[in-house]
Amino acid sequence: MAKKRLSRKELIKGPDEFITLTGSVIQWARGNTKPLLYGTAAFFAVIILIAVYSLYDARRERAATALLSESLGAYQVAESREGNAQQALTLVKPQFERLIDEYGGQSAGRMGRVIYAHIALKNRAADDAIVLYRRALSDFGKDLAVTNAIRNGLATAYLEKGDNAAAVEEFRQIADSRSGVLKDTALFNLGRLYRLSGDVEKSKQAYEQLRSDFPDSIYGEVAKEKAAG
Repeated sequence: MAKKRLSRKELIKGPDEFITLTGSVIQWARGNTKPLLYGTAAFFAVIILIAVYSLYDARRERAATALLSESLGAYQVAESREGNAQQALTLVKPQFERLIDEYGGQSAGRMGRVIYAHIALKNRAADDAIVLYRRALSDFGKDLAVTNAIRNGLATAYLEKGDNAAAVEEFRQIADSRSGVLKDTALFNLGRLYRLSGDVEKSKQAYEQLRSDFPDSIYGEVAKEKAAG
């Protein structure tokens, strides 16, 4: 089919409509200068805020990392000098608390909370460790490897308090995790704790899973023996 040829009038009509539309936009802009300026200013303000926040956030992350390094160094020096880990923790406690209070939202601050919990646990401050570990779980909820490490510390803190049931729950969640980090340790502890509670069947199941899933684990031989017994 032959294409329909446009008349001179039709050819001129298109540009006329474009000119008319452009003229209308210009006319609207002239009549709405303030809203247009405010809208443009708001747009660029958002861009500037994002850029400034990125720089601010990076600066805070550097500050948090520096404070974490300083706190760890101070703890190690204090522990070596005092010869008493508990006293060393008391000396550096304000630094760790400042790190968590001021930079708890930064990566270094979140990791600092976990490290501080480990130090508290090492010094048998189980209640403090539990509070810190619980908060850290929400920080690293999507990182299964770190979460397993946190739960292992949390379970150990509950064992320190004599709350075996709570410890079993944490070890069970590690054992059910999609991450293999500390899973053999969790299964070994589940086997041990189930046996202590008198649940021999569950104990054997935990040891059998440990033996089959982690044959090269340091707990392998013990698990083989316990699963058979």
